[in-house]
Amino acid sequence: MTARVHFQEKLEEIRTDVVRMGNETLDMIRTAVEATLSGDGQLAELVVAQDDSIDAQERAIFIKSVVAVMQEAPVANDLRLLVATMGTVTEIEKAADHAVKMCRRLAKLQGAFPSELKVALQEMGEQARRQFSAAIRLYTAYDRALANEIISGDREVDSAYSRARHRVYQLLQETPEAAATHMRTIQIFHSLEHVADQAVEIARRLRMLYDLSD
Repeated sequence: MTARVHFQEKLEEIRTDVVRMGNETLDMIRTAVEATLSGDGQLAELVVAQDDSIDAQERAIFIKSVVAVMQEAPVANDLRLLVATMGTVTEIEKAADHAVKMCRRLAKLQGAFPSELKVALQEMGEQARRQFSAAIRLYTAYDRALANEIISGDREVDSAYSRARHRVYQLLQETPEAAATHMRTIQIFHSLEHVADQAVEIARRLRMLYDLSD
């Protein structure tokens, strides 16, 4: 096996690791939304328990990427992939953290997420996951049109968050005695909005890297 072939195998291993980490995070986001909608505390605990695994994967991938840069002195496309990897795993880890925060806030709500906002949460969860899934695809196969679509799609998620926040503020005025519940409800929506933000950051980083080489 030539040194070049061996290096390409290392890169493919790193790429596979990133996709696996991204898919696990997508599952965490989906489960966090499901737990919130159902008020299932045990389901929420499963998400929280995955946090250490995601953190360990981020460190392992980052170290592999740094070692590859230091030992192999990659150029052009290979170096771009490694730089993209280090930025991407950071954003994936942040998205996983937001899923964990949703579940921890659910625990404080004690399953009392407002029923009239469940549809809004489900729809926003689908939007955020769609954005994040697209960002993982973008990492594996860069396409400028997809990058622009992810970035522009952030407006849709932001609008959904603004509508939900407005309704929660209305509930706060109607039932001020439930202020703590209402504020935690806003925070849950905010966590989902941040998941979409991490997808946008991945798209912006990749677009910058690929534009530099054009």
